[in-house]
Amino acid sequence: MTTPRLLLTSLVLLAILASCHSRERALEGVWRTDSISNFVNGFSFTNNAFDEHWSTFEYGADGVLTERKKEKFKTYRYQLPSSDSLVYTDSAGHRLSGFQIVKLSDEHLILKKAQKPYLPGKNQELYEVRFFTKIHDAPAAGSPAAGAQ
Repeated sequence: MTTPRLLLTSLVLLAILASCHSRERALEGVWRTDSISNFVNGFSFTNNAFDEHWSTFEYGADGVLTERKKEKFKTYRYQLPSSDSLVYTDSAGHRLSGFQIVKLSDEHLILKKAQKPYLPGKNQELYEVRFFTKIHDAPAAGSPAAGAQ
């Protein structure tokens, strides 16, 4: 009786681990920030005016994230504790930031982060949504893909 239950539990855990691993592979690469939307108690503001001050984020297969802005960069560790959660940590493993993964595809990444209320009181909803597009390597000059249109 416990053997089928144990087998089912093991299969579910393996499926969850495989899902997280495939999500990590989908996250790998360089992502450009497209826009950032802030929502504060029913009001919203979206900044989609791309400029040189916006960062790109490179997620490596080794669990290291490099945030680049102009010539400067910062590195963090990243983890996907579940298929819809992304966590940034420092080198000692202390949590720096956490996001809900709203969408992760070959082309787009959408992250949502809860914000702390500005004012005391209940019934406040504050969050930020960040939209990203994956940057794919351009084909090298002279390659077959470079001439195809």
